[in-house]
Amino acid sequence: RGGGQHHQASAVLAHEAWRAAADPARFPEQIAEGLAPWQARKFYYRVGFPFGMGAGPGSRFRPARGAGVTTVDLGGYDALLGATWAEIGSLARGMHKCQGMGQFIALPSGPAGGRYRLAETTIADHSAAADASLFDGVDTSIAGLARFAGEDAPAALDRGLADLARQARAALDRFAAEGMAGAREPVVSGLDAVRALRGSLPAMALTDDARREIDLRLETKERQFERAAVLAHGLQLDAFADDGVVTRGQPVGLALRAANHGGANVAIHGVRVSGFDAASRCDAEPLGAGGVYLCERSVRIPVDARLTDIHWSHVEGADRYDFEPDVPFGAPFRSTPFRATFDVDLDGTRIAVDRPVRNRYVGDLFTGEKRMDLQVVPRFAVSMTPEIAIIPAGSGTAREVRVTVTNTGPDAAAGSVVLDLPAGWRAAPASVPVRLSREDESRTVRFSVSADGAAAGEYQVGAAVENGSERFTRGFQVIEYPHIERRHIGRPAAGTFKIIDVAVAPDLTVGYIEGVGDAVPPAIEQLGAHLEFIDADDLAWGDLARFDVIVTGVRAYERRQDLRANNDRLLEYVDDGGTVIVQYNKFEFNQAQYGPYPAVVSRNRVTDEVAPIRILANDHPVFAWPNPVGPATWEQWVQERGLYFLGERDERYADLVELEDTFEYNLGLKRGALVEAQPGRGRWIYVGLGLWRQLPAGTTGAYALLANLLSLGAGGR
Repeated sequence: RGGGQHHQASAVLAHEAWRAAADPARFPEQIAEGLAPWQARKFYYRVGFPFGMGAGPGSRFRPARGAGVTTVDLGGYDALLGATWAEIGSLARGMHKCQGMGQFIALPSGPAGGRYRLAETTIADHSAAADASLFDGVDTSIAGLARFAGEDAPAALDRGLADLARQARAALDRFAAEGMAGAREPVVSGLDAVRALRGSLPAMALTDDARREIDLRLETKERQFERAAVLAHGLQLDAFADDGVVTRGQPVGLALRAANHGGANVAIHGVRVSGFDAASRCDAEPLGAGGVYLCERSVRIPVDARLTDIHWSHVEGADRYDFEPDVPFGAPFRSTPFRATFDVDLDGTRIAVDRPVRNRYVGDLFTGEKRMDLQVVPRFAVSMTPEIAIIPAGSGTAREVRVTVTNTGPDAAAGSVVLDLPAGWRAAPASVPVRLSREDESRTVRFSVSADGAAAGEYQVGAAVENGSERFTRGFQVIEYPHIERRHIGRPAAGTFKIIDVAVAPDLTVGYIEGVGDAVPPAIEQLGAHLEFIDADDLAWGDLARFDVIVTGVRAYERRQDLRANNDRLLEYVDDGGTVIVQYNKFEFNQAQYGPYPAVVSRNRVTDEVAPIRILANDHPVFAWPNPVGPATWEQWVQERGLYFLGERDERYADLVELEDTFEYNLGLKRGALVEAQPGRGRWIYVGLGLWRQLPAGTTGAYALLANLLSLGAGGR
């Protein structure tokens, strides 16, 4: 509970799912398919924050205590990992990079309690008082699996479970005393025991439900013993491909390797690969202590291989995604179809060890080796810009469309680039031939697209490469950072053209100080203004008077040290009659007085994208010229109205709008979303409204509001 509304919603959904999973009437079609209800025993929710997070002065989060609250010591030390749980948790949270959540690692400071309140349980007569452990009343032992058989569990089941528990305990004890070598024998014995027990279940006097519940858990235990056996024997098994970005029909070389780092002799009885064409099985060989097994094969990517892409898609008109049914729910990626299975003999016990076929490469000079699953891509990767094109109605202006074609295959390739246009539109030239002689070679071609006489509205434009009977209309975006594996997201080579009734002051020159992940500059250019990026030299000593208006990008005060150092030059520009528009910043803006008067950025936001907006200064030119601002301006916004509004501030700042969220936990009027100060002869405006999010989405009203903000630099007061 607590925190952002999306966090609260996830907790509500989790509790609902906890109940629904145990209700056979909730999803009868799944029961008909052979699935069984799943009843967890307890549902807890977190109260408060761990190791001081959010618990400072003024925080609304307070440590929770009392009936039903169980404390888990997060300050406990794990000798094997060499860190406390709090250290590991804070290190993980510091890797939350997409929102810039870098933080200090939690230093050891004694007990650090995580507190959980029991919301619901199915355990009969379970007390509402605080549990000593989250697992109080829940039998997690191997022997406890006999409960599914009822009070008269077969003696053979009890014996088998007891034997399995003994082998697991022996493996742990011998690992603690002797290391991996000592654990080998009891781990293999435990694997034999769990397999024997699973094999004997059909002959036991058990109900079908009991047999299924027990075998489901023993199957998991068998996989755990198999993995432990491989580790205890010091086996390293790898399957490598000589290329990681592949096309349909492409030949690929494989290297299938096994290394025995343990002290016992093992044997590789063969390796088989799947997902490829023309694949043959590798031969059997003994693998002595310290030995290496290597099998090399040449295979081919199937001509009908699925192109690598994400397995979810946005539901049009809804704030949710649909997942493809052949991927387990919750999986971050579709499992690669390219795999190798090693048939391993460990002391007479056979194990089939599955490994994904991967490509290893050097990321860069500082990252070193990285590995990736094979990514199947189109023979031609095609991308088109712009993805959103805005054409002011009646302007008659042609738009330039750029199409980039990349040869993703190992050989030369040729084709013709064409555009798919709405009826009546024209492209010059009509097509462009391209020939690419090597892998990764690209060419960008340009078209001039005219939509003379087209009515206001939204139109789709696509790009394609034609090669004989084949047509390629997609490319892909590479997602890769030093801390994550390379992944691909497929992208259609297409864009949306919107003809809208919008105008901007003529002959406007905009200076732009780029921020983080900034997609606002293209929107400014498409309105017809002349855009120049302001660099460090401009900020330090350049002639800022040449700009009619200066815009700072999203979170520019975090990214741009040169902006922080030379901010006084912007304030002088305002005093001399210039207009500065500051887009939203986070708390880095509070490290100094960057505005003309004291002001701080707050956490205030309005997350309902259709929340009502009231104009407080009806006579202000930003709401009248050159585009009238009315109810239609605020329609079809996406995701939110805005965030990180100005909070406490000098009375010389004037609010131009106020908003009110519809959500229970964010009630009350919010100001600070659009604020103006008029020091000297100019204007300084803070924009917490999410124009930076609306413009790339093509929100018509956001373009009108941006045009009016920019036009303030033309002299209208």
